[in-house]
Amino acid sequence: YIYRCLKNYEQAHFYLKEAINLKPKEPIAYLICGEIFFWQCNYKEAINNLQKSIDYKAKINNLYIILGNSFLFSEDYYIACVCYNFALKNNSDNYLCFKNNACSYEKRHMYSEALNMLDKLLNINKDNSLILCYYGEILCNMKQYSKAISYFTKANIIDPENTHNLNKRAIAYYTLQDYNKVLLDLDKVIQLDPLNNLAYYLKCLIYYTKKDIDNAIMVFEKCKELLDLNDIKAKTLLFHLEYLLNKNNSTELNNILTKINQISNIKDSELLLFVRCKVYVELKMYHEAMLDLNLLYDKNDIYYLYISYISYIYLLREYTDFWLYLNVNNNNDLSELGIVNGFSKHMYEISQVYFISNLVNLNSELYQLQENDINSLSEKISSKKKELQMNLPMLYLNCHYYIIWKINVKEILNKDCFIKFIIKGFNSKRYKDSELVHYEHVLKYEEVLRLEGCGWIEYQLPKNVNEYYVQTSIEISGSINMQMDYVRYGHNEEEITYIPNICIGDLLPNFYKIYPNVPKTFKDKYFSRKEMENLLELKDIINHL
Repeated sequence: YIYRCLKNYEQAHFYLKEAINLKPKEPIAYLICGEIFFWQCNYKEAINNLQKSIDYKAKINNLYIILGNSFLFSEDYYIACVCYNFALKNNSDNYLCFKNNACSYEKRHMYSEALNMLDKLLNINKDNSLILCYYGEILCNMKQYSKAISYFTKANIIDPENTHNLNKRAIAYYTLQDYNKVLLDLDKVIQLDPLNNLAYYLKCLIYYTKKDIDNAIMVFEKCKELLDLNDIKAKTLLFHLEYLLNKNNSTELNNILTKINQISNIKDSELLLFVRCKVYVELKMYHEAMLDLNLLYDKNDIYYLYISYISYIYLLREYTDFWLYLNVNNNNDLSELGIVNGFSKHMYEISQVYFISNLVNLNSELYQLQENDINSLSEKISSKKKELQMNLPMLYLNCHYYIIWKINVKEILNKDCFIKFIIKGFNSKRYKDSELVHYEHVLKYEEVLRLEGCGWIEYQLPKNVNEYYVQTSIEISGSINMQMDYVRYGHNEEEITYIPNICIGDLLPNFYKIYPNVPKTFKDKYFSRKEMENLLELKDIINHL
């Protein structure tokens, strides 16, 4: 333990090995060993030794927090939450446990649970500016931008020189189209940090959005001076701005392509691939665009990481000729499914996504329920009636996965309500004679209430479908104001997955990959080494002997 405190881990391991040889079932030796492996970033061995310590009946208060930290840093966020919640049963006011558990929940897109942890932290210290900023970031993920701004503002009052917080508030204002306040925040950032390239990127974007092209070009030139062109993310920002400012100029677009193609590791950057794909599409170089789209597809497991890929697809959906090109040799007639355009055809055959709006082509009465939404891939169907039942046509699955609905429960108008999902599975297209599975999943009022106001989410039904042909239906009862975008087949880690805003103005999709949140940006402060080192104290060892 003394060598551990001196950070002489080699000598510490030497004595621990001797201790374990003398007493192979000594839990405290495995605990110290596991904790040292954690500090050596060997999380696999840390977890292995800490679990042995538990198996041998170690009774140290913070053992499950140390184990949770090991799972958190090895990116197994589900087990991390399990460990933290177990630790909180014995120590319900542990500040570090709240903080790290919030991060684990946020990584799992369980935003309400993450905010619950942050609320507990703010009850302990209401003036923690990093926690207030993180709270705002999660609210933005939940699309509660006005509320998020109030938390960013509280953080700014406490720490007015935090440029990260100011940039995040600027993005929230941008989403609400309050451009003057965006510019005020960005000017403060530039005043505090004249080399803040993100602020210049956002400022150029604002002027472009306001159609103030002269100022946009001026800021773009400044951005070029400041960006570190050895940084692939910086290059991506620059090429994106250059694309926006020249999207109607084929000569300049070709110049952008030349510069992008000089980058050797472009395949490692999803966002840069997407920018190049957009340039190819604008130039009607559809074959090259298709190759980039395939690369994006391959980089995002279509069943496990679909949300990233769908963001790219969304921003290409307006290019009708591109989708016609992708289907030029595809003679499959999907009109019996209501699929009548190239985009919907591609999404169904390649991505296993069926748009609810396809049903309008099969049932004209649904036309009156159709609405547009900036974060919907198609014209969504909206339910405000007391009763609505929709039966999708029988769809073919080329794999065995879960059925996932993209829905937005805006408002519950009557407590006496429910949503029923129905799955019928067949192994033959002549389904009337071959039904193998009939499964119903009902969300009653309390469960629907959990979804109200969450914005667009993917709701995964708990039934794994093993049949090749599936007919799914939805029944809505009791006046629920609810929107539906698509049904897809795949697998999410959670029952409920929040959908990030697919389109925030002209921001790059998946912008969070360029501009991470508080725990990553302020890693040394958020995951304080001093706090975590204090989890294992000498008295714990002495008391255990």
